[in-house]
Amino acid sequence: MLSRTSEKLRKRENWLDLPKIWSLRSSRRIQSGFTFIELLVTISIVAVLISIMMPGFRAARESANRIQCSSNLRQIGLAIYLYAFQNGEHLPETIFDNAGNEKQSEMMALTTGSMSDSPSSGQWDGLGLLIGDGNNFLDNAHCLFCPCHRGNHDFQRLNANAKSCPTRIYSNYHFIGDTDNSTHQPRYLYSQTCDNPLVVDGMREKLDVNHLCGTNTLRGDSSVRFWSDDAKRLRNVMSAATVDNPPSDTAYNELWKSFAK
Repeated sequence: MLSRTSEKLRKRENWLDLPKIWSLRSSRRIQSGFTFIELLVTISIVAVLISIMMPGFRAARESANRIQCSSNLRQIGLAIYLYAFQNGEHLPETIFDNAGNEKQSEMMALTTGSMSDSPSSGQWDGLGLLIGDGNNFLDNAHCLFCPCHRGNHDFQRLNANAKSCPTRIYSNYHFIGDTDNSTHQPRYLYSQTCDNPLVVDGMREKLDVNHLCGTNTLRGDSSVRFWSDDAKRLRNVMSAATVDNPPSDTAYNELWKSFAK
């Protein structure tokens, strides 16, 4: 009886030969793994799928940023309305369209800085008047910066010492100014129609243009429209524009006329 029991135990030990079982499992794992060719094919398929999907991701991101940009301009439009309501219906003033100091390329500036072409140094200017000197016409200064901007002007440069900074602080948007160049009279907010643009993309140098195929435009009635650059007017004018070689006043005037259409 004991011999039969011991024999059964030996059989169980042989059946539970763990090293042998582990060896069999290892060999199966090796046999079921990817070959080098299969791995290359998989990587190639993933790469092709990514290349197909990336343009869609970029387009979706551009569309989302454009919507955020239009929201920024609507808030700027409301702030301009409030400013005009408290300042005799005038738009925010800017030294850069004053007689003898016309410099349309600087109409993105929020401060005057202390440069040689600043007759009044160390003050808020243009759209900067919506947030400077204790003004709260614009609740969130982030609205002055477009999420699509690819240049050097970002929100981090706008701080408590911006007004006294020796160099100018720029937003990402271009303000048309407070003077009607055709009559040389101050502009009035209430006399603006929906076809008169007040604020568009930055146009100081090439990288200041926020969008690739046009620009959001804030109109005199506080509406925002996207102006499609199908004729490549903006792109052609800004293609060679630099800080030291901005577009001419004639080019700016033609662009503003285009934005109004």
